[in-house]
Amino acid sequence: MLIEVVTFDLYGTLVDWKYSISRALNYIHEGLAERFFENEYNTISRLKEYTPYSKILVHVLEYTLREFRIDFREEYGRLIILSFAKSPFFPDAFIGLSLLKKHGYKTGIISNTDRELVEITLAGVKDLFDYIVTAEDTGYYKPDKQAFIKAYEKMNVPAQKVLHVSSYPQYDLEPADQLGVKTICIDRYGYDWREKIPSVDRLIEKVKRPI
Repeated sequence: MLIEVVTFDLYGTLVDWKYSISRALNYIHEGLAERFFENEYNTISRLKEYTPYSKILVHVLEYTLREFRIDFREEYGRLIILSFAKSPFFPDAFIGLSLLKKHGYKTGIISNTDRELVEITLAGVKDLFDYIVTAEDTGYYKPDKQAFIKAYEKMNVPAQKVLHVSSYPQYDLEPADQLGVKTICIDRYGYDWREKIPSVDRLIEKVKRPI
């Protein structure tokens, strides 16, 4: 069956949130970033119900600062939220998305965040996407498979006609694969996956032939 819709993880796949967050954390205190990202993943993985991602970011920052015995300030929380929301696009992502649209493919986002944050991130480029679905919309965070099931229901597209693209096997590719969705890893962080390409602008070569 041919691919009709290409869906993407947003933060870390299309935009460089680690760059933005790391800059903000290094301003607060050198050496926070690695531990912050570990705490963020552990927090998301343990969630039992939807919590706004902006609150999760602040909670993780507070927790990480306590580990380093650094006092939390309200301004730090605002800084981390804005830094996340204003994460810049990877250049190859913008080109790759433009090529997909040029060749007639529908594109979508399935993001572990809130609509308000995504609206800020996508300012000026929303026309590159046909569908935008967040954890706020579905009530579930990836890697919960319900995040994908609900997202594709909202898009009104069968999973068999979708290709999901992410830099994160643990968040995205493993649960999507278990649902029968075709998957490709963008190799930004060195994770292992059976189908892997170095950048989003190479994606058009894959979707134009059977995956």
